[in-house]
Amino acid sequence: MAAADFTDIGIVDLDLKKTTWSRVHSSMRTLYLGLSREPDLAWIRFFHEERESRIVIKRHGLWIEDGYIVFDCLLPDVESHHLPDFRASIDYANRKSRELVATHREQSEQQRRSTRAEQRRLAELRARIRGAGSSSEVPALAAAPEAVIETMPAELPDAANVADGRDDFASKRNEWRARFRAALTTRAKEPDRGND
Repeated sequence: MAAADFTDIGIVDLDLKKTTWSRVHSSMRTLYLGLSREPDLAWIRFFHEERESRIVIKRHGLWIEDGYIVFDCLLPDVESHHLPDFRASIDYANRKSRELVATHREQSEQQRRSTRAEQRRLAELRARIRGAGSSSEVPALAAAPEAVIETMPAELPDAANVADGRDDFASKRNEWRARFRAALTTRAKEPDRGND
């Protein structure tokens, strides 16, 4: 899969206004090489990872900030040593970033496919559940209403009986609570006979 979302980063400029004397040595300069865009943290990590895999003489200080590669150098060494060194690390960081973007895109697509498949399974399950409820009950009513009616109770309790049942339950519950409290009170008043 092509990583179309990633745009390669390259060196596009040397910022002369930012060039300054190096703190490493008075004969050296600190140069700011402008990048085509500001890199993200993953790209910077890949850049340093590649640099740390090689030993190059004449490396001094280097850091990346605000879309610049900043480094300390002797001016005659820039084209012969530093630029080839940087370009090797940039190529590696671009390649690894493209791979990372492609991997993330593939994982996102797999997640989307998995989510869609799960939603489809849930929708099918829901349809079967709804179909099972309607197919076993509604058609039975339509096909043989007399048979369904015969299975119903002859008489439904009226609202007054239901209300009396609730009142009866509440009165029995209150009676049992009163008995329990009385038993606890009696037990608390009895002397402890185990110590006699």
